[in-house]
Amino acid sequence: GGGDGGGGGGGDGGAQEVKEDDHHSSIVRGRQAGEWWSRAAAEGKAAVEGKLRIGGQRHFYLETNTALALPVEGGGLSITCANQNPTRTQTAVAGALGLPLATVDVRVRRIGGAYGGKLNAHLPTAIAAAVAAAKHGRPVRLHNDRSDDMASTGGRPPMEGSFRLAVDQGGVVSSIELTAAFDSGVVDGGAGDLTMGVCWADNAYRADDFAVHGSFYNSGVVGSTACRAPGVVQTIPLHELAMEAAAEAVGLPADAVREANLYATGDAALCGVTVGENGFNWNLPAMWQSAKARWEVAARREQVEAFNRSNRWRKRGLRMVPVKYGIEDNGGAYKEGCSLGVLADGSVRLAHGGCELGQGIHTKAAQAAAFALGCPLGGVSVSDTSSLATPGSADTGGSATSECVVKAVLDAAETLNARLLPFRPAAGGAGEGAWEATVKAATDAGVSLAASGWFGGGAPRGGAQFDYA
Repeated sequence: GGGDGGGGGGGDGGAQEVKEDDHHSSIVRGRQAGEWWSRAAAEGKAAVEGKLRIGGQRHFYLETNTALALPVEGGGLSITCANQNPTRTQTAVAGALGLPLATVDVRVRRIGGAYGGKLNAHLPTAIAAAVAAAKHGRPVRLHNDRSDDMASTGGRPPMEGSFRLAVDQGGVVSSIELTAAFDSGVVDGGAGDLTMGVCWADNAYRADDFAVHGSFYNSGVVGSTACRAPGVVQTIPLHELAMEAAAEAVGLPADAVREANLYATGDAALCGVTVGENGFNWNLPAMWQSAKARWEVAARREQVEAFNRSNRWRKRGLRMVPVKYGIEDNGGAYKEGCSLGVLADGSVRLAHGGCELGQGIHTKAAQAAAFALGCPLGGVSVSDTSSLATPGSADTGGSATSECVVKAVLDAAETLNARLLPFRPAAGGAGEGAWEATVKAATDAGVSLAASGWFGGGAPRGGAQFDYA
């Protein structure tokens, strides 16, 4: 989030100041806005400012919030509910009932839509079902109807934004300040809206002087929740509006201004990562040039302009807009575990900490296990996600959970492969039936074919940074 500071503006080594509290988040790099704003004209630059208001967005996933709580032997509970974080749900339920975490199992097979709406907003439903089940000693199922669900879960918060910038006659935006205020309703901020909105407001653009100020305020409406790319969906359009205004001020095509301000390899992004290093691939400039050629942008723009000159009431437009969406390990936030077990007949049972939201995470995990172990994909079965099977796993969110689960699977498979290695030659090579023969030989020798795997903190076994490529 916004607290990841460090690094220079656009690779020039400038200082960066990061400030954050419960209601505000700011990143300031280079000169203060008042300084460059007052000197823009003297430096031969156009000073431009503007405002943007973006309304909210409500979740409308197919499955509303639901939970089934079952009392289990010993005073514990098994809770099946639609959620993106069984660990957080387990902690909340255990806290509400005063139970040890080890007696609360939160399970999920798949979710009928989420995208942030089931990170936190599901908790009242899960806790209510758990409390009732614990009190009466009977199974309790809650399933919100659509109207109640939408009235209680909120969504993406509205944003009031403003910008001011200084741009030279060549279209280079040397200085920019973005300000965004989010209406968070009755809660203190939707997950990620403030820090993500500030940290990734740079989109794909550098500037020597860069300031982003974010805040949220409360109002008498239902509290906001995370909603796909929280905060970023609001602040990137604010930045793009600023680029349009800069282009208009100096009389250049907006695409040319965007291209002139793209990050280059070696630049430091606002969130602290260095563009083009440590797994942060930066192929956007090359993609931009390729797209212009393949899509024949120049010729199509001439056609658009000719059409507009010939038509008074109907108009056409053409724009190229880049998008950089940050995916990096935010202080070890990505943590996923897995358990892998090979049974005597060669079939494989896999459990992992990610939640299936429609992204195919179970399939990816099974494919990784089959590839790493050299076993048939059809023989890999994936268990329901369980807070007890893979304790400590983090949210399914941030666009990287599938990759982190796969990394955990590969970690467990590495352990199993080391145990199976002495038995592979005896199995007669890699032909049909070789896997089953290898497993039988290891099982007959009393070798354990159960292992756990883990990915967390950006440093799997060996200490290497996870390369998203």
